Amino acid sequence: MVTVTTPLRMAQTLNETQAATTVITRADIERQQPESVAQLLRGHPGIEFASSGGAGSITSLFMRGSNSNHTLVMIDGVKINNPTSGGVSWQFLPVNQIERVEIVRGPQSSVWGADAIGGVVNIITRKATEPGTEGEIRVGVGQQNTRLTDANFSAANATTRFTSALSYRESDSINARTADTTDEKDGYEHYGLSLQLEHDLNERNTLSAGYLRSQGDNQYDNCSDAFWNASNACKEEFALQTLNLGWTHQLTNAWQIDTLLQRVDEDREDFYEGQDNGHTHTQRDQLGIKATLSTDPFSLVTGLDAQKERILKGSGFTQDSRDIFGVFAQTHYRLTDTWTLSAGVRHDDDEFFGNQATGNLGLDWQLHSAHNIGASISQGYRAPNLMELYGPASWGANPDLKPEESINYELFWHYQPDSAFNAEVRLFQNEIDNLIVWSAGQNLNINESRIRGTEITLAINSPTGASLVP
Repeated sequence: MVTVTTPLRMAQTLNETQAATTVITRADIERQQPESVAQLLRGHPGIEFASSGGAGSITSLFMRGSNSNHTLVMIDGVKINNPTSGGVSWQFLPVNQIERVEIVRGPQSSVWGADAIGGVVNIITRKATEPGTEGEIRVGVGQQNTRLTDANFSAANATTRFTSALSYRESDSINARTADTTDEKDGYEHYGLSLQLEHDLNERNTLSAGYLRSQGDNQYDNCSDAFWNASNACKEEFALQTLNLGWTHQLTNAWQIDTLLQRVDEDREDFYEGQDNGHTHTQRDQLGIKATLSTDPFSLVTGLDAQKERILKGSGFTQDSRDIFGVFAQTHYRLTDTWTLSAGVRHDDDEFFGNQATGNLGLDWQLHSAHNIGASISQGYRAPNLMELYGPASWGANPDLKPEESINYELFWHYQPDSAFNAEVRLFQNEIDNLIVWSAGQNLNINESRIRGTEITLAINSPTGASLVP
């Protein structure tokens, strides 16, 4: 039975979720052997990617037809969207350090806060679970002078668990522009490191610490300097670091308190024909405290999130930091043997925009053991990033921008007679107001968007573990 935590910020089985949820397990990763996170996620319901070239190139994700900055992306529950752009450097995220990925489609701001208009992607890294010592090394070579090395090590006893992972990728890649007749290649190089440590102080208290560093560079085409002179000699250097410290306290058999302190540090520099063409260094500190009540038939999670975003380096910004504070509550209640209700509310206080309230409501009817149908409504919002608000005037900064807001209506039917077969149909309509677009050289709230869609999922799993998901 697959357990997920992203849809409601509490543990529940995948079959219990009312939100559209996909789980990619470590076994799926081992079978697929993807070169990148983008390749791992591509092809799953509601997911589309666009890239500027071959492997290692700049990549953007679009969920359910929404914009690339409408998806909240986390590593172990730590938000990694860039404060200045809202985007994520998918090309630099290391695959060998991933245990599973939970994808939740549709607005999730009432659960996770800003940016979750299209959905949420939560990347969960590998952690030791069983006592003993394990290690593996993988070395490979491929086309376009591609070289890779992965190394993983874990050790655990009755009270302490440690996991480490290293990765290295390098390739000459391809020339991304067919109109370019030169032999210029758009290569890339990437290094990754992940460390995880957990220690049980006693039966009720666990401390944890995690560190991830991902850095690299990639060459790309069609960049321009400050005078809009175009060139194909472009390069991006990137470094992402996440650090988290956690404490889990089992207050009673039913109540659990989780405290998580996090820091995300991102440094990005672009080069035009070997010369500096823009350098930003951002940092986000986050504190999350949540209390979870787990009983049958009622579950509740409530808590608070506080974060501070800073621009440590970047030219032309008139404001270089902001504070956001949010409180939330989410319930999951089995009304009868066949009816289940979920409901949640969240209130965010943004330093620039003031109050933002969001909610969600879902109802599920179990027709019999294999069939269930349901309906849900959920809200999302995206606060304009610091670049859109207070960046250089040449980039269209507008301090009068309002947050983008959305409301999503959804119907679903799910059928799973056994573990070997799973079918689902979802109908949704996501309405987005105050959509931010570039118009007449400035970012403006002038558009509204209505996205309607149908998702049909059919999964067949063989006894060997292989699966077919058309």
